[in-house]
Amino acid sequence: MKTNDKYFFCYSTNLQEFLRYKKGFNYICGAKHLTTDNIFYVYEKSEDLLNALSEYNEQGKQMGLK
Repeated sequence: MKTNDKYFFCYSTNLQEFLRYKKGFNYICGAKHLTTDNIFYVYEKSEDLLNALSEYNEQGKQMGLK
């Protein structure tokens, strides 16, 4: 995962599926990183997105994943 001021770059398939299918967020675009060949998704940052990211992180902690 990578962030900047306006956009959130998501490199995690699990997180992308959580945001898209469980929370209903649409990504702006998906692409392949030129160096690593990993697929990433770009979301526009919002208060709702940041809350969803916090929820995802909290769920991971509760499951012992973080």
